[in-house]
Amino acid sequence: MTRLIPRVALAAVAVLGAAALGGWTPAPSATAPTAANPSSSNRDAVVQVYLTRHGETILNKLKLVQGWSDAPLTDEGVAVATRVGKNLGAEIGKLDAAYSADMVRHYETATLMLQGAGSKLSAVRDGGLRELNFGGWEGSKQSAMQGAVFGYLGQHGLDFTLENMTDAIVATNPAPALPAEDCDQVSDRMQASLDAIAADAAKHRDDKVLVVSSGLSISCLLVDLGAEDRLPEGGIANGAVNLLTYKAGVWTVQTVNDTHYASQP
Repeated sequence: MTRLIPRVALAAVAVLGAAALGGWTPAPSATAPTAANPSSSNRDAVVQVYLTRHGETILNKLKLVQGWSDAPLTDEGVAVATRVGKNLGAEIGKLDAAYSADMVRHYETATLMLQGAGSKLSAVRDGGLRELNFGGWEGSKQSAMQGAVFGYLGQHGLDFTLENMTDAIVATNPAPALPAEDCDQVSDRMQASLDAIAADAAKHRDDKVLVVSSGLSISCLLVDLGAEDRLPEGGIANGAVNLLTYKAGVWTVQTVNDTHYASQP
């Protein structure tokens, strides 16, 4: 990964509060599409992916580390997910397909968004879209994990990049038997899932696809797609939409952390 500019370093600090329970190897669900190379019949198809962070959860509210562990949405999380879906649907029209990570908060968000948009679709769950695995830090206070990470980076003279921070999470993991992930691992599995989703959408001429994931997993993906300088200082917001386009196997980041769908009445 590239070196982050100072503003993005602040974003890297913020996204540590986004999120994991170890011991599981992510893989696409049985109903998720498998990756395929673009064929001549769909090479010109453009797929718009509305990559959205889940709504606020109980663990978010309590400021506890949440990645592969899970919690339901708060009342505010429910309201935001419904509002984002309603406003997104009003602005872009019909969604053609929908996917979410396989946990409660992701599927609940996707379902509420689809209902808000007036869609009859059901989201397909895909384990590759999960948040970063925080290993033994799971369920800890965010401040405790952040303190350990910052101490490790300072001790080793490392910059505050997303890559270094997730490496520090692995290095300071208080329960190594519960393995944590780094940013590269998360981005790899996110891209594998999104490549398969987009290729399948292009094949079926599905132009508009909803995908619900988590803040840090989205951030790691965006860095690898070259949008590191566009990450917000406060991290990806709950309910924020990131518009990606896919054509002939190539991804382009159109918008990052678009919160106007959540802010509209």
